[in-house]
This record gives sequence, structure tokens and C-alpha cells, in this order.
Amino acid sequence: MRYGRCSDERSLSMKVSIKAPRISAYVALCLSLSLFACESDDDSDTSNDGDTTGQQDTGDGDGDGDGDGDGDGDGDGDGDGDGDGDAGCSIPDPGWGVQAAVGQPAFQFSGVNQIGENVSICEYEGLPIVIDTSAVWCGPCQMMSACLSSPSYNQACIDLFGGDPSVVDVLADPLRAAIANDTFAWVTVLMENNGGGAPSTADAVAWDQQFPNEKIWVISDVAQNYFNHVPLEGFPSIWLIGSNMHYIDLNQMTVFGTIIGLL
Repeated sequence: MRYGRCSDERSLSMKVSIKAPRISAYVALCLSLSLFACESDDDSDTSNDGDTTGQQDTGDGDGDGDGDGDGDGDGDGDGDGDGDGDAGCSIPDPGWGVQAAVGQPAFQFSGVNQIGENVSICEYEGLPIVIDTSAVWCGPCQMMSACLSSPSYNQACIDLFGGDPSVVDVLADPLRAAIANDTFAWVTVLMENNGGGAPSTADAVAWDQQFPNEKIWVISDVAQNYFNHVPLEGFPSIWLIGSNMHYIDLNQMTVFGTIIGLL
């Protein structure tokens, strides 16, 4: 699946329910909005790994041909390209070839952030980490980043979560505070550019300029690897990693409730 502008709209009208502080929140990523979903017309990637170069790989899903699943081609499985296998986390990197699942180690995503730093989510080991897969063209994605950018965007938070103003006290304020205090990590991963194609570092820079938060990394998944790693059905989608670098919630209907419980 690839997600972008197309005539096949799938409207979501899941209603938010925030029953009590730190108890339950179900996200409505689009209320009176649409998430666009359509299948890719690109038939050149016959291995379903995102590699359209024609390179034959070993079936690990990363397209680099070395069989380790990390996509860097050196065969060590750590994704950093130096061949030494030290991903920086205290646990092995499962690589892109392993499908995301609750209780399983998370892929140790790395890339160039909006200020040109080479970063890895291993730097956040010991904290809860959110991977927010978004697209530049996606209105709700912009609302999510605006919500986390500043209290001046509280209305964006309210609109995103079904018009319930209590979302500010229950989720937005404590989440922004936790991110600011380095007790919670949020990483915005751009999956598509404004035209629905692969994003670039320039897209990450522009995104951060529009929705600045110095504590939130914005990284473009230029190889669009997350498409095949997580059960992504629309934008934005939220993937929660625990302090032990294992996935703890991948369900878009429960993940914000889990986040609230961690704040």
C-alpha cells in the first residue's frame, strides 16, 4: 500500500472518548476530514521491499542484498553501514525484515534530522518513544505536529481529537511537558512528500520550520521502509516503543490511551 492523494477516499469518523484523566483516549485522526488510501501502481518492486533498482536480495525485506534486514548493505544488521554491528542500543537491532509486533524489539531507526544531525532512536533508550509516521500533504498530520509544537495550537489538538477541549489537560499539556523535560520522546517520520512521493531531508527542514519544537526530531524516511515494517493504514499513525526498546502499542484505537497512562 502507498498513501497519497487519490480519488479513493476512505473517511474515518471514529469518535474520541476521553472518559477521565489518564484513563482512556481513543484517537480520531480524521473527524470531518479524510485519510487517503490507495494501492501503488508501481509494479517494479517484485520483492515488496521498496527496492526498485533490480538488485536481488536475500528475502529479508530491505532490498540491499546482504540478508541482514537493515538496508545498509554491510551485512552486520545494525543499519549504520560500518560493518561492526553496534547499533547503539543495549539489544540487537531486528532489522527492517522483521514485522513490527507488540512485545518484539523495535527497529532502531536512524537518519538525518531537521538540523542535519545523524541521529538514532537508540539515543532515547530508557524513555517511551513515539514514532509518528506522517505525510507532508496530510492535514491531520500537520494538526498533530502543530498540537505538539506550542500551546498556541491547542485548538488544533481539540479539533484533531473530536472537538473535546479536555484533550488539552489530559493529553496535550502533559505530553508537551514530558517531551520538554526529556522524559518522553517523540519522533516525526515523514513518509511522503507533498506530491505523495518519497520525502527528502528538505521536507523535514520545512516541516520543522512550520511546526517547531526543538525536542522533537523530524526525519524523512527517504527509503519509505516503515511502509513494510508497521501495519500502516493511514496518516498519521502512531507507534509506541517502551523504555526497553520493544513495541508496546501498535493499535491506533488504543495507543493514545497507553500514552496517557505513561505520562
